[in-house]
Amino acid sequence: MSLAIAAYSDKFKVNERVDIMFSNRTTDTHFGLNLPEGDYDLQVYADINRDDVFDHNEVVGHSKLTLSKVLYPELIVSQVDILLTANKLSARFDKIFLPVGFEAQQSLFYPSGSIRSLSDPLFDKNMSTLGMYDPASFLEHAPTMFYALEEDQVHKIPVVFVHGIGDSARAFESIISQLDRDRYRPWFFYYPSGGDLDQLAGLFYNLFLSGQVIPLGEMPLIVVAHSMGGLVVREAINKYKGQEGENKIKLFVSIASPFGGHPQAAKGENNGLIVLPAWRDLNPNNKFIQQLYRKPLPEFINHQLFYAFRNPGTLKLGENNDGVVPLSSQLHPEAQKQAKQTFGFDSGHVDILSDEHMIARLFDLMADVDNIFSKKSMAALVDGGFEVTLSDEYRATTKHLIHYAGKYLALLVHGRIAPLPQQKHFVLALQGKVPVSTELEKEFMLFMHQYPDLVSSVLRN
Repeated sequence: MSLAIAAYSDKFKVNERVDIMFSNRTTDTHFGLNLPEGDYDLQVYADINRDDVFDHNEVVGHSKLTLSKVLYPELIVSQVDILLTANKLSARFDKIFLPVGFEAQQSLFYPSGSIRSLSDPLFDKNMSTLGMYDPASFLEHAPTMFYALEEDQVHKIPVVFVHGIGDSARAFESIISQLDRDRYRPWFFYYPSGGDLDQLAGLFYNLFLSGQVIPLGEMPLIVVAHSMGGLVVREAINKYKGQEGENKIKLFVSIASPFGGHPQAAKGENNGLIVLPAWRDLNPNNKFIQQLYRKPLPEFINHQLFYAFRNPGTLKLGENNDGVVPLSSQLHPEAQKQAKQTFGFDSGHVDILSDEHMIARLFDLMADVDNIFSKKSMAALVDGGFEVTLSDEYRATTKHLIHYAGKYLALLVHGRIAPLPQQKHFVLALQGKVPVSTELEKEFMLFMHQYPDLVSSVLRN
């Protein structure tokens, strides 16, 4: 059912609702709220009577939060877990209306509204520009900053695309149109690009690298970042803690990133023109750029530095550049030193994202990242699942799994494919060698009993 997560403060007026996010999933997902410093009462509402209104008697979760620079220097709070219970009465007599057009059943695994097409209005220029000049308003529309093009399929290697200043996920349209979607699942970090780069890097770490929001286990992670997005990712890498469970970036491809900052940012700041925190961080003389390489890259990261060197202007003034970022910044000595390789492309700063030579090189590098699933397993997974209408005896997540990976599961259970370590109990349970202990095991056993002909046809083929 539909949920609402609201933050209340009594600082300026009683029962002021400071921010709210709507969701369609009750567990194993993340929420995002944009809050200034202060004390907050977090309440989770559930639309129990399904009337598209959240009332004070539909509160199913509660938590307190104090947000301050003393407690959270970066003003980023993660892992605020809210225990959901039976509905209770709330002393805050608030009535919240579900937004018109909100889809209560949109994703089985991701936060509500996360699955979008690149043509979605959320990625229009007016929204990405809003992210530059009014991050708070931007976050009202994109609070979780995570987006995907399709429902999750865990056998595919995730590729996180990170845009530059004033841009959006749509910047990578040429790459996505040629991406092997049987092998990769594209994700997007869509962030307010005028914000503080260190804080944005912290959000990127918490979301994609910490392993607490999106746990990948041993599955490798690929990150492709354009322009200023490369700085956000590089700083996020500095935030690795070496803890068990962190997701590991195996391939980091930066494209035309100003690793040495931008000289125009320094001129603007000296003349008192800078208003954007991101632009201030791009000043080569400021702390962010100067401390960006304070830590070496972890051994497991292969950083491939792509740079662009075509200046489309008919009259070139100053040093060599790609029309936007000087070559000396793209090829910052410390960035080059830490990168495994550098590649230059005869393209402009934006055009490089559709350069066929760049895309071909990118895909070659991605092909060298090994999936945890074997080639035989991937062939079975690409073959798909069972197109069969399943009853309500099956959970929605199990239906999804059977529809996209049912043939693979059948081969796995019958010993035609070697299991991954985390799959061994599933296989033994379905073979009757150990007791069935999970809902998935119970439901797939039911499936094999109800549809023996489908399973037999896969084994024969």
